[in-house]
Amino acid sequence: MFNIFKRKNIPKNKVLKFNITNDVEHILFHFFTEQNGVEMPLKLPLNNTDFRECAKLDGFHFYWAYELLSDEGYIESGNLLKTDLLYKLLTNPDFEEALSILELNNLLPNLTGLLKITGTPALNPNFDLQLYVDNKNLKQVAHVQYPFINQGDNRFIVSEKIFRLWQAIVKDDYEDGYEKTAIIRQLALQADIKLDDFLEREQYHLVDNYKIEPHFLNDETLQLKIVGTDEQETMHLNSMQTRSSVKQANTRERYVTPKKIIEDVQKIKRKSIFTGEEIPMLAQNPEAFYSDLAKPFNIENFSDRVIGFVKIVRPTPSVINGKRTWFDNETGETLEVDEELLRQDILEKPESKFVQHQKKWVYVDKKLKQTLGLLPENEEGKKEQYALDIMGNEDEVTYNLAKNKVTMIHEYELPSKMIANLFPHQKEGYNWICSLYEQGFSGLLADDMGLGKTIQVITFLQIQLERDKLYPTLVVLPIALIENWVNEIAKFAPELSEKIYIHKGANRIKDIECLKQKQLIFTSYDTLKIDQLLLGQIGFECIILDEAQNIKSNSSSRSRAIRAMQGKFRLAMTGTPVENSLEELWTIMDFVEPGALGSLAEFKKYYIKNEDYDGLKNSLHKYYLRRTKNEVLKDKLPQKHILKPIYVNASSLQKQLAAAMMANVHSKTSNVLNVIGSLRLLYAHPNALAEVENTEDVPPKFEAVLNLLENIGAKNEKVLIFTEFKKVQALLKRYISEKFQISVPIINGETDNRSEVVHRFNEQQGFGVMLLSPKAAGVGLTITGANHVIHYTRWWNPAVENQATDRAYRIGQEKEVFVYQIITQDTANFPEGTVEEIMHQILTDKSDLAENVIVPFDTSGVQEKVKQSIVKQHVSI
Repeated sequence: MFNIFKRKNIPKNKVLKFNITNDVEHILFHFFTEQNGVEMPLKLPLNNTDFRECAKLDGFHFYWAYELLSDEGYIESGNLLKTDLLYKLLTNPDFEEALSILELNNLLPNLTGLLKITGTPALNPNFDLQLYVDNKNLKQVAHVQYPFINQGDNRFIVSEKIFRLWQAIVKDDYEDGYEKTAIIRQLALQADIKLDDFLEREQYHLVDNYKIEPHFLNDETLQLKIVGTDEQETMHLNSMQTRSSVKQANTRERYVTPKKIIEDVQKIKRKSIFTGEEIPMLAQNPEAFYSDLAKPFNIENFSDRVIGFVKIVRPTPSVINGKRTWFDNETGETLEVDEELLRQDILEKPESKFVQHQKKWVYVDKKLKQTLGLLPENEEGKKEQYALDIMGNEDEVTYNLAKNKVTMIHEYELPSKMIANLFPHQKEGYNWICSLYEQGFSGLLADDMGLGKTIQVITFLQIQLERDKLYPTLVVLPIALIENWVNEIAKFAPELSEKIYIHKGANRIKDIECLKQKQLIFTSYDTLKIDQLLLGQIGFECIILDEAQNIKSNSSSRSRAIRAMQGKFRLAMTGTPVENSLEELWTIMDFVEPGALGSLAEFKKYYIKNEDYDGLKNSLHKYYLRRTKNEVLKDKLPQKHILKPIYVNASSLQKQLAAAMMANVHSKTSNVLNVIGSLRLLYAHPNALAEVENTEDVPPKFEAVLNLLENIGAKNEKVLIFTEFKKVQALLKRYISEKFQISVPIINGETDNRSEVVHRFNEQQGFGVMLLSPKAAGVGLTITGANHVIHYTRWWNPAVENQATDRAYRIGQEKEVFVYQIITQDTANFPEGTVEEIMHQILTDKSDLAENVIVPFDTSGVQEKVKQSIVKQHVSI
């Protein structure tokens, strides 16, 4: 199945083998070679020497499967897989083959069981789980080491439900015996395990969940009620006791609840009545009333039958054919608004943020009042007091920090404790940041990928520390980049390392005063969104956003939370301020310098509608800095060669499958957009398609890659191969590892130890190959150890491909960089071009737009052109 290449120079009688050991929580892999009955253990992961030796041996496919799990971040400490993760992997088809090779997905069939209890539940009961297969006690016919069942040479695993039951039995940190009994009994029922007579008679119920049902006592009064799954659970929860019981005939129903849930119920009961304007306030911001609950309070906590106990709408007017209509700004739904009645409702409560109108709560902002003639156009509205709702500047600039004065760039001394030699453009960027800070401006640093935006900002942070102006500073970034920043600071500004606090995880600080004392706070965009009520109360000296395109959507809760933060100085960092729409740039600038580009409506009118990119650059000038490699490193970086595409002809199997796909399009049994995705996978490798039986045929595109790698390997140089398809990544890894006897790491969205993987790859001597997803690897990685880049499958936006290429083509690269594309042709089905040929031509024609980060790239337009071309030419065949 796996041995696709003939092996050479195989040591006689030598094979690669593995076994596993485990406890309840961990699975440990052990690899060893065996020759003439002598076993030699191997250290994991294999070093280069051991890898090359083992790649020659029968049994190497075991290591390929193990390494695939390791690449995805599932293996810890070289050989440890958490058992919980195994059950997660079983649900992911991308790992089906690897788990099958390792015999980790064979569920034991026909398994039944009985659960017995000994001892008193009130004290510390013991439980005995007896499993049976074909009416035989499992322990008598197999070796049981949960989750594994070993029968002879066969390894099976028990179902996840049975394993969860076993975990609960061996666990020893229960609050009391009642909780232990209730949990284990409940898990046994879920796993279809029979109960002994006592457990059938004494029915213990763990009540560790609750729902909240709202009841309107009248139009102005709402009461929250705590409910369980039935009447008895509801009575138990509202008694606020950890234990209660009800006797019914020959059985007794016992209920037990963890103390932390009882504490939740007590907190909610202390504030269960809401009146008037408190009602929509609760729906928008429940944490304002309930904080630090064991089960965080949000709308999803309400009963399943409650779709939303209060409907909040934000009426926004639109004029169509001279007639004003209304739609909800949140949902886009058309609203029936009685303007006169709404006007009266607002006049009755002129200071209220919410009024009831036609059985809905209407959010009343300044714009709505102005539209209804209740405010003059120039009257200021009041800032929201109870929630992090913001003046969004969409229709007009209501929050303006823009300044009329011109930025003056000055020279600044470099920090004395900085361990780095900055390039001239980096020193210039540092001076620019310092000048903005000193003069009360904020900025958008949009340098080209690979020019060292991070080192420029670290230098600024270090001088802030030396001037005692650092704290509190907030750095917000994708969670995958936190490690990279920490490593860069440790390398270039070790004194700054001591000031870092990483705000993430369940144990993150929730005390405002404590956070205010932290010098340098790192957090992710999503954690900030969750903790916006906490972080929003801190007046930060500086707020820095890395990969600021993460806030590109003006209406997203992530974007609005960021823009609600208080920062004296705000710096956004991104090499791609515009990915799809020019509105993304406006949103980033509304964080940087609100009002600098006018309102969103004005921005659309003057810049988007008129495509006035020169005027936009002029307006951005004093807040914006972008340098490209061609401008500042033309003579300092080696040359980059975009080579002519390598064309290959589709195999007979690929042609047959493509014809079948298009036949389904014509019969309308398949959607053309879905088929385009399938064609991309097909030409990458037929085995990447779920519906295709595994074939050992090597497709022409794979052969072309292997030929390229032969030539690159002869030069002892390294290669990056980009494809977004995880199945294709796994297939490439398998073929390349086998043929070249090298370890092939993968970086994609699942990889959580990216920095470590990249460091090992960069430091590795000689030939090497790394597989990457263009989007996941497009930020925060420096892989200058490689100087060859293969785009195995193309991305819809050339800017994304450029970012991927620039993982290798950046500061630190000492060799010329070569960029390849391999494109499949299929004249039998697509005489005017396959999906790969069409994408390549369109992306090449538009490649100049990828260099202009202000001009948006029309990705959807590219997809539509591909669709039209594929359908048109196939109809004519």
